[in-house]
Amino acid sequence: MAAPDRGHTLLLSSLGRSNNKTSLSTIQVLIVHYLANIHPSPTPLAATIVSSPIFLPFSHSKLQVLSTSFRHAVHSKLQMLKADSSGLFSPSIDTQLNVWSLAIFQGLEGGHAIIRLACCSGLLLGLEDILQHLPANKRDVKGIVEDELVMTFADVIDQFSTSDTWGKEFHSAAESADALALSLIIASQSLLLVPSQKFTALPLSHMLGLIMRTIEDAFDGGMFLSSLESSLCSKAEFKIHIPLDSPISKSIKNVLNSTSMAYISSISKLCARTISLFVDHRPNVALPLISEAYQKLNSITAHVETDWFPTSLSGATSQNLLSPDTREVTTAIWATLKTLLFSVIMITEAGLSALVYIPSTPAVLPFTSTLAEIVLQALSHLSFVIAQFGGAGHGAFDELKRLFYLALDVLGSDVIESNKYARDLCVVESGLESLLAHPFYQAKKAFALSAIEQLIPALNELTIQELVFPTCLPHLSDASHRETFESAHSVVLSIFASNARKASESTSPQGSSFTRKIVPFYANCLIDNSVQGRLSTLQLRLAFAALVRSAASAADLPLAWFCIDCILAAIASTAEHDNERNHRLHLTLISCVPSVPLALLPRLLDSIRSFMDAAQDEKRQELVDALFAEIKERVGDREKEYMIRWWGELRIKWAHTVPGREEIRGLWFGH
Repeated sequence: MAAPDRGHTLLLSSLGRSNNKTSLSTIQVLIVHYLANIHPSPTPLAATIVSSPIFLPFSHSKLQVLSTSFRHAVHSKLQMLKADSSGLFSPSIDTQLNVWSLAIFQGLEGGHAIIRLACCSGLLLGLEDILQHLPANKRDVKGIVEDELVMTFADVIDQFSTSDTWGKEFHSAAESADALALSLIIASQSLLLVPSQKFTALPLSHMLGLIMRTIEDAFDGGMFLSSLESSLCSKAEFKIHIPLDSPISKSIKNVLNSTSMAYISSISKLCARTISLFVDHRPNVALPLISEAYQKLNSITAHVETDWFPTSLSGATSQNLLSPDTREVTTAIWATLKTLLFSVIMITEAGLSALVYIPSTPAVLPFTSTLAEIVLQALSHLSFVIAQFGGAGHGAFDELKRLFYLALDVLGSDVIESNKYARDLCVVESGLESLLAHPFYQAKKAFALSAIEQLIPALNELTIQELVFPTCLPHLSDASHRETFESAHSVVLSIFASNARKASESTSPQGSSFTRKIVPFYANCLIDNSVQGRLSTLQLRLAFAALVRSAASAADLPLAWFCIDCILAAIASTAEHDNERNHRLHLTLISCVPSVPLALLPRLLDSIRSFMDAAQDEKRQELVDALFAEIKERVGDREKEYMIRWWGELRIKWAHTVPGREEIRGLWFGH
């Protein structure tokens, strides 16, 4: 462009006035065109842009226009360079892009840090976009922009972190909490593209503090439900009503409409990467600060739980209890709660994932179990939200499941802290027994049981006997709340599985005396739960197999046979018309085959053969298939040889349903 044209003149005049009639969209188009095409250099135009009053006071729309303008200018510049690339001695495209970028940065010098951040962010995003359009050996075009972006964001951090009160008097009024949030939003779009070695050049401690301050502000420090209880009333036939002009309606609306909340996902991702790299590169400095950050999240979730529990909404089990106006507000409340949960998961998982790769030095060890426990406390506070996603255990969505088990694995490596945490959980839950049927209590209990289940291998016998088992006991026969019912059984089965494992690893096969004592009780409990609507067939089979295995591991053959005898007695006493329960018990007995020692196997197989002989063809086929699967997949080597001979004897008798002896031998000899 040899001389300024009308469009260029319009752009310069628009940038020079704070109150002009030219729309931001028009200014964006003009910036894109002239940044890419102006000659001889874009430096003067960049200087005009960065000092323009039209971008003050800051807003997300204005900063986004800046970022998008520079991003699109990169695309436009690439097209122009491709069109002009001629001649053997012309500089390569990547060289010309680097020269152009440097010229823009010269113009941005001295401008406001937040405006420069938006410009640098746009440039990096644009270069990332066009990489695929450059030759493979010409893609080193981002380095200069990455460096400038990091230095610019460091200036932004300095503006919000400085303790120089005298200097603050001269800062623009734009350095507000909203400006901080806007800076982080813009940075989160591009900083995630910066390589780790450059990212860690930032003052990560100050950066983490600013991000956490923004997240706290986004969720109002966890106080956004503080007016919920006072806003609830009843209306006509509806037990729960929230007026649209109530304090909670206004509070939730303010939270959801804030700029920070609109981009909380991006801010959380930036926080997660900051924490991950901070732990990787400077763990001794990072861990105390990350512990503080996690405590802030824990405090936010604790406030939310405290304000939620006393309200009638926490006990509502049907939408029919809510008035139509209330449903709009509650939808907004649940959206905020789920957003909080996702942010907590994203941020805390990053720290724990990085922590497991850090060597266990004296400076690191004190924080290992502490961070895991803080994370579990925060999740426990949000257990009523987690319950909406199927709980924290096996039914959770992948990200939650990964964090939950990771935190428990980290905590489980510290036996003392594991026992302390499990005891604290049981004591807290025992204080809520009067609310047994309340949805809030059920969610807390299910979370606690799921956590304890994973910690069983680290718990001592005293903790299990005095607190864990009594905590499970009320729920072992109450299937009204499915998740708590199943979690309680999972904990007890984990106790038996842990006992069997420890017995196999010990020179003394006696195992836990308490575990042996509860075998008869739990065997009868499982029989009681074999009726329709309690434990499923698969759950019943797995439970009895684990129980028999635990009893047999203690070298107590009478105890192991007692469990088998409970099933046989239940089969004998089951009414003839209840064929379905009988069949489930038959399958359960078959599942015990791999768990019994060789000394008991003939007696068990005699019982199995007798009811298989009497079974109808269709039922017999299922029983045969189940037994074959146990032999094939789970029977031990010592017992398998006996099983092959026994199976071969049945081949003629059950010729039309039983796999052949050769097939079994193939499994045994690997043919």
